[in-house]
Amino acid sequence: MVATCRPESVRPFVTSFVVRTYELDGFRHVNNAVFVQYLEAARGDFVRAIGLGYAKFHDWAACPVVVRVEVDYVSPVAADEELTVELRVSSWRRTQVEFVYEVRRADGATIARAMTRHAFVDPHGAPVRVPDPFRRAVETWATSAE
Repeated sequence: MVATCRPESVRPFVTSFVVRTYELDGFRHVNNAVFVQYLEAARGDFVRAIGLGYAKFHDWAACPVVVRVEVDYVSPVAADEELTVELRVSSWRRTQVEFVYEVRRADGATIARAMTRHAFVDPHGAPVRVPDPFRRAVETWATSAE
């Protein structure tokens, strides 16, 4: 089961979107694999919100690669539903960062909980430290008032 990180002093990042019909499977609900794309989209929105963008990682020669994904599915989702994804950084390691997520309907009902772990690697795939500018930007976001 995915752990949920809820430290009250840490501000979450929240983004929203509407489920598209092409994300549905033969059972007319969002395919389980699409949730991983939702997490990726939320991370991209977050990186832009903290003033960076993925090009910075290339500049730093430290690209985050997903090394672990866990998703607990709570409830099915249909087309045209508005969803929000809330994410927080749950832990740091020398070369890794871990995010936790809650995916919710517009009414606040949780439909999925997830975790992704990312290792930072150089252009040759060797592990490197989490870039200090990224860590500082995340910490500034997480501890600032809304």
